[in-house]
Amino acid sequence: MSMAIFQRRWGHNELDDPTFTNPAIYNIIQARRTVPDMYADVLVKEGVMTKEEVERIVAEHSGWLNDTLKSMDTYIPQESFLRKHWAGIHQADAALTVWDTGLESDILRYVGEKSVTYPQDFNIHPHLLKTHVSPRLNKISTGTKIDWATAEALAMGSLLYQGYNVRISGQDVGRGTFSHRHVMLVDQKTNEMYIPLNNLIDTQKGYLEVANSILSEEAVLAFEYGMSIENPNNLIIWEAQFGDFCNGAQIPIDTYIASGETKWMICSGLTVLLPHGYDGAGPEHSSCRLERFLQLSDSNESKPDGDDVNIHIANPTTPAQYFHLLRKQIIQNYRKPLILVTPKTLLRLPEATSSLADMGPHTSFVPVIGDVVKEDCNVQRVIFVSGKHYYNLDKQRKALDAKDVALVRLEGLSPFPTLNLQQEVAKYKNAKIFIWSQEEHQNMGAWSYIRPRFENLIGRRLKYAGRGPLATPAVGIGQLHQKEAEEVITKPFMMR
Repeated sequence: MSMAIFQRRWGHNELDDPTFTNPAIYNIIQARRTVPDMYADVLVKEGVMTKEEVERIVAEHSGWLNDTLKSMDTYIPQESFLRKHWAGIHQADAALTVWDTGLESDILRYVGEKSVTYPQDFNIHPHLLKTHVSPRLNKISTGTKIDWATAEALAMGSLLYQGYNVRISGQDVGRGTFSHRHVMLVDQKTNEMYIPLNNLIDTQKGYLEVANSILSEEAVLAFEYGMSIENPNNLIIWEAQFGDFCNGAQIPIDTYIASGETKWMICSGLTVLLPHGYDGAGPEHSSCRLERFLQLSDSNESKPDGDDVNIHIANPTTPAQYFHLLRKQIIQNYRKPLILVTPKTLLRLPEATSSLADMGPHTSFVPVIGDVVKEDCNVQRVIFVSGKHYYNLDKQRKALDAKDVALVRLEGLSPFPTLNLQQEVAKYKNAKIFIWSQEEHQNMGAWSYIRPRFENLIGRRLKYAGRGPLATPAVGIGQLHQKEAEEVITKPFMMR
C-alpha cells in the first residue's frame, strides 16, 4: 500500500508564519527541497531535460504569472450573467413596479378542482376526503372563503398550467407542517404517492416536485439556492418546519441568498417560507427572526427603495396576497430572493380568507392594505401593523367599537413601500397618534427597521406598542404568554 503525505509549506496562507505554533514540524518541512525541484532533478538525471531547459521553463512560467498578476489592475471582465436561458431576465429597476398576476376565474376554478382530483381506484384517506377534498371543491364552486392552502395550490397549479416548474422542499412539505397543504396524496392500501397538480392536462410541460427533506437546513437550503440559480423558469421554494429553523442555515443565507447577486451578479428567485407567530408555542417555535432578514436587506432608510434591493421580504395577511407573491416570483422580469413570513393560526382562521375575485384579472400584490373607514376625517389614531397580528387588533377594535381608529397593514417590508404609505397617511388629516404595533419583542420584529423609515420618508414619528425587550424570542410560561398577548392588543388603543 502506498501513502502520500501532504503538508502546507506556508501554513494557512503565504502571509502566515506556521513556525509560531508548529516549530518542530516546520523545521523539517523547510529543510526539505520542494517537490518541483526534486522532480526536476530526476528529469535531468534521467536525461529527459537539461538543467538549462528546466531553468528556462521555470523563468517563463514565473514571468507569465507575474505579468498576469499585474494585468489584474486594468482587467475588465466580460459580462457573463443573464445569458442563455436567463436571456429574458433583467436586473431589477431602482423603482417599484406592479405586476398583474391575476387570472381568469375559469382557469382558477379548473386548477382548484384538479388540485384535489385523483384516480377512481385511488384509496384516499377518509379524513382528507372530509376535511380537505370536499371543502376545497365547495370553496372553488362558490369562489369564496379561499384559504391559504387553496390559494397556494392555485398559485402553483396556475404556474404549472402555464408551463413553469415548481419545486418545494422542507420537512413534511407534502402534507405541510400544520397538515394543511396535502399537495401529495398517499394511497392508503398501496402506499403509492399521487400528485394531483402533475395531472392538470395531457400536454402538461410544467411539473411540481415535492421534496420531503431532512432537518439539515444548511445543506437543504444551500441545495435549493443552487436550484434557483440554474433556471429562472423554475419556482424554487424552501419551507422551514418552523420559522426559526432557518437559524441552522445562516451561512447560505448570509453568503449566497442575501449577497450572491451583489458579489457575483448571480440572480436567484428562491422563495423561503418561514412560519411565524406568537401563539404560545414557546421560545423555539414562535419567531422566524424577521429582524435578521430586515437587517440583511440593503433597503435605504433615507430615500425610497426600488425593486433592486437585494432581498424582498413580505408578511402577507390574506391568501390572495400569498397567491400573488408566489406568482410574481415567476411573472416579473427579474429574480430576487423572497422571504415570506407565513402564518400558522391564519391557515384556518375564517376571517383570513379571500375570494377568487381577489385573484382575478388585473389584480396584484398590494404592499400596503389600507383600512375601510366610513369617515377618514374622524380618525384620530392610526395603527400600523404587519402580519397576523392585524386580526387580533381588528377583533379588539370591534370589541371597543373604536370608530376613530384606522388599522393599516404593511404587507411588503423590503422594498419599503414609501409612496403607498405616504398616500395612506394623507387620508387621515385629523389623526394625532401614529402607532407601530407588533406582537414581537421590541428588539425583534420589524420595529427597528420601520422606525427610521417612517421618520425619514413618511414624516411621522411612531409610538411603539408591543412586547418589551427580551433575550429569547418568546416566554416559555403559559400565564406570562397570556398576559403579554392581552397587553399587545390593548395597549395600542390606550396610548396617548
